[in-house]
Amino acid sequence: MERVGAALGGLAFVVAIVGGIVVIRILTRALYAAVLFAETVATFAFALLIGYLVYRILRGSSDDPRRLE
Repeated sequence: MERVGAALGGLAFVVAIVGGIVVIRILTRALYAAVLFAETVATFAFALLIGYLVYRILRGSSDDPRRLE
């Protein structure tokens, strides 16, 4: 009976280690996906800002309320 208990304990230990590795892998992949998404959104927002500034420069317009267009 002691051998059966020891075998079950060893099996539980193996399951815990493998399960922990799987959980860590899932969490790191989810974090990587979240960081990649945030980076994509930030790059898109930066491109929009630069595009808007270039548009304003090429159009020659100003936000200055003292300047009449």
